[in-house]
Amino acid sequence: MEQGFRYNGATMAALPEQLGPVKLVRQIGLGKHCQVWEGLDTKAGKKVAIKVIVPAMAKDPGQRKLLDHELKVAQSLDHPTIIKVERFAEEGGLPHLVMEYFPAENLKKQVAAGVETLVPKLQRIVTETALALDHMHSRGWVHRDVKPDNILAADDGQVKLIDLAIAAKSSGFLGKLLGGKTPAQGSPSYMSPEQIRGEALDARSDIYSFGCVIFELIAGRPPYTGADTNDLLNKHVSAVVPAVDAINKYATTGGARYLRQMLAKKPADRPGSMQEVLQQLRSIRLVERVPA
Repeated sequence: MEQGFRYNGATMAALPEQLGPVKLVRQIGLGKHCQVWEGLDTKAGKKVAIKVIVPAMAKDPGQRKLLDHELKVAQSLDHPTIIKVERFAEEGGLPHLVMEYFPAENLKKQVAAGVETLVPKLQRIVTETALALDHMHSRGWVHRDVKPDNILAADDGQVKLIDLAIAAKSSGFLGKLLGGKTPAQGSPSYMSPEQIRGEALDARSDIYSFGCVIFELIAGRPPYTGADTNDLLNKHVSAVVPAVDAINKYATTGGARYLRQMLAKKPADRPGSMQEVLQQLRSIRLVERVPA
């Protein structure tokens, strides 16, 4: 790998060709502090995905802690719709996770290619994503970063939920009694009002974020956009919930109505659990099939 890569506007040293037994094949993702690669585990004889901290941040204890946490969360879960994380390793001073390889693009890229291409597999995508989140919630976790970028979807609609780095334990009953502020983390286009305010979170925060994702899969854009981050966050907190059927004429009235409930400002006004969401998603069609 002779060439470097761009990081915060500067060209950084390239990764080595191999991390332990894993040969790096091609880069398939790039975050603020991590790269994701398709790799070949020469010892196990199979394809894997590698999430590696960029060299410039490799000694940052906070980034290492995030990988450690992601491993802990992933190993507490066991569901076919959630990516499996096999191990944490460090080679050449580069901390990384070795994960299940799933050959599919994330939904953000697929939305950019045109939401009409998603229609045939939309119901399976949202159902499987709901199953993934329901499993996380059943194990006591809130994902906190549900967005199209973190959902891989194959051509047939099979889904893998990824990036568990900022998942947190649900506040539960005690958390609701005690309250307490936590630093707001997440992606501004998909954060619930209570997440923005740094309040204790439960499954209903993920339900809000999931509603934002479904809205984007139908409309081609998230429910809110803003002139800057503060403007965007303020809209999540106080703006009227937009009607997705006013943006996409093929969206069903029933689907649009249920999305408004998922996007309610107050958690108490949303569906109470992902089980409830699953039940509804199985009983309504979100989009009428677009004529060829």
